[in-house]
Amino acid sequence: MKYENKGLLMDWQNNIDKVAELTKHSPVRTAKKSRLSDLLNTVSTGKIVGAKEKKELNKKKVILTSNSKANPVIAFLECLGSPEQLPAFLAQFYPEMLKRVDYKQACSVATSNILQMPQGRGSGASQAVKSLFVPINKHDPWRDDKKLMASVWEAVNLIAANQVTGHQLSKEPGRGIYVTKGLIMDMLEHPEKATKTKIANALTYFRIAGAIHLAQPDELTDAGLKLTQFNNGSKLVKSHHVYILGSFNTANWDLVASNFNLNLNTPISKEMLIQLFEEQVARNYFPDLSGGVGKTEINFFMGIKAQKGYTNEPIMTAKAAADTISSLASVKDRTARQWVDEVCNVKPVEMEKLSKASAGRLGYELKGYKDTKPAEKLLVPTTKEALRMCREKLADKNDKLKKELKVRMHR
Repeated sequence: MKYENKGLLMDWQNNIDKVAELTKHSPVRTAKKSRLSDLLNTVSTGKIVGAKEKKELNKKKVILTSNSKANPVIAFLECLGSPEQLPAFLAQFYPEMLKRVDYKQACSVATSNILQMPQGRGSGASQAVKSLFVPINKHDPWRDDKKLMASVWEAVNLIAANQVTGHQLSKEPGRGIYVTKGLIMDMLEHPEKATKTKIANALTYFRIAGAIHLAQPDELTDAGLKLTQFNNGSKLVKSHHVYILGSFNTANWDLVASNFNLNLNTPISKEMLIQLFEEQVARNYFPDLSGGVGKTEINFFMGIKAQKGYTNEPIMTAKAAADTISSLASVKDRTARQWVDEVCNVKPVEMEKLSKASAGRLGYELKGYKDTKPAEKLLVPTTKEALRMCREKLADKNDKLKKELKVRMHR
């Protein structure tokens, strides 16, 4: 077993004396801890779960297993069974740690949302959910992003269970959470596979679906309202960190899947959000986002697709696309290159940026690009017709390439 004491902790209510021995500690050291992660970084978590532990250079503890290291919160909750067990467990063994008034509801919401996550291809989840969270197979080009989406969703909900002490932030108990990219990183099972950019973009996808949303003033308690602004010198500045946790199952994941390609390296354009939600909603619920590719540039590439998108020939080089955007929008080269990625993120445009070598490997016709270097990026059409032609070209090639193309066709 990964953790020797998992069975004991799963049934802790029938093993009070044994678990009390494992959790023996000095209340003086734990009384002022406000988060579960702080508590587990202070006590002998390795002893509790039945594994070795060590502190990293950043002074944060990790739990060591036979072939990996684990986040103490993740390891502890795996042994306990679910966040829903936390209020009673902490009251029994760490009574000195004060609980916020809606802590029980927060743990219940977190548990429900984590359990609603799809478990594999046969989970019965909608196609939209699978396209964002469930890798089709090992050939899925978006496998890593999908796995990170699932991890960030779990982490967002664990933030609710991690904040033991404090104030109720939202008027609806258990739904208000204070979120930063750092707090999410602390709750990830594999933080080394994430970046702050990817976390921010995953949060945007969740917000578009309505799985979480930026808390509005009328949804917050006085304590929650205080966290929406801070003093910067002599003036108050708005802060956008308080969110309302929704429900995974009632979120509109189809809105995300039908409008955007999953790419956690690229932000969603504010213009796209305005088109989806209208300007007032975008201003109220996404005030922290700004800029990005606009309607004029997107429409330009939609026009190009209408002309060239139904063959398996590249549309143009990424450099030519950036030059076009720079001319259309009068933006700097660096911004134009970023906007090319944002255009490719818009699903109806049906384009992808690939290196010449990757495009050739996948079956795109490169006759007009003989002088182009293998590493140079090309924009290629991803319409079903274009991908079908690529598959036909690869009819005699290895199964791995054909499987990858099949995944792309069902994106």
